[in-house]
Amino acid sequence: MPLRFSSLKTLSRRTGIDAPLLEKKLDAMAGKGIVMDIRKGDEARYILNPTIVGFFEFSMMRIRDEGDIDQKKLAGLFHRYMLEEADFAEQFSSKTRTTPFRTLVHENTLPENYSEALDWERATHVVNTAGKWAIGICQCRHVMHHMDADCSVFRMEDSCLSLGPAVDYLVSHSFAREIDRDEAAALLEESRDAGMVHICDNVQRRPTFICNCCGCCCEVLNSFKNFRIFGSTFSSNFLADVDGSECTGCLECLKACPVDAIDRVVEDRVVKGKKRKYIPRVDESVCLGCGVCAMKCKNSAMQMKARPKRRIAPESAFARVITMALEQGKLQDMLFDADAGAGGFISKAFVGAVLSLPPAKQILAVDAVKSRFVGYVVSRMSGKKK
Repeated sequence: MPLRFSSLKTLSRRTGIDAPLLEKKLDAMAGKGIVMDIRKGDEARYILNPTIVGFFEFSMMRIRDEGDIDQKKLAGLFHRYMLEEADFAEQFSSKTRTTPFRTLVHENTLPENYSEALDWERATHVVNTAGKWAIGICQCRHVMHHMDADCSVFRMEDSCLSLGPAVDYLVSHSFAREIDRDEAAALLEESRDAGMVHICDNVQRRPTFICNCCGCCCEVLNSFKNFRIFGSTFSSNFLADVDGSECTGCLECLKACPVDAIDRVVEDRVVKGKKRKYIPRVDESVCLGCGVCAMKCKNSAMQMKARPKRRIAPESAFARVITMALEQGKLQDMLFDADAGAGGFISKAFVGAVLSLPPAKQILAVDAVKSRFVGYVVSRMSGKKK
């Protein structure tokens, strides 16, 4: 399967399977969440869904018949893979700078009249401009339901928000229910007030989801807490910061933090005429910049500040895939299609040469070519000259 949407005719030629039979196979795979099909009129175009975020989640985003998939068994396997073994977490070590998802800061925790947050960093903008909206079952809470540990802070049903180009596919295959913009905005506000973390598709243009995540069920957040293998590579561009002159040491922020990025230290102080013994301390290497702690602070002592260095999300989903592959040393194995011609083989050899360099030189080379090379590849794959 190519990395871009492809017609039935193209896939029939590549696989050697007659189009009518192949269409039945692809439609069945789309119904299982393995392949995504986008239809324009009577014509469908297909692409392989990623593992995460993709067919892992789709397998648990609806209640299936018992004869279809044993979801309780599958839930146990997911739990083991995500939270008991380190395989999942190791994909997102601190050396990896690009991930499939990113945290959105709760906008009401930013300083008043703060104007430096970009549109793609604001959940309200992402939702308002999506064009289409749908809600469905939270895969993580569904897994925990089968582990006999139902979430106590937010519902499983109608909790995960799908956006834009993904909606038609999800609705047509019963993975989600279509809603309007007002209902989507209401869900965003409800989940924010409940202390959920907004985790979004890590792209600037046309993001396809916002998950409303809790610290008790979310597989990403709990893998982060359990293994501490990967740094805050999916954080927002903000950090929690304590104002000691206002902090009463109630430590509600510590209890609210979904990833245990806050602990307490002894610091005798006088605040508002009373002696205070404790003050929270934020581990900036762990903090996701979600703003949940700042929302729980009744004294406005926990504030959000900009990170020293802003992380820029990839422009598109395709650019993200290419960038991740380049950073992880896998680009030459998965980028170039079999029918890419001589240019594809030359490019593959070039990328393979870069990735065979010693680590230090490889980092320099990747940084030097990444932006320009990714832009070139994206433009070629989209049929544009650059």
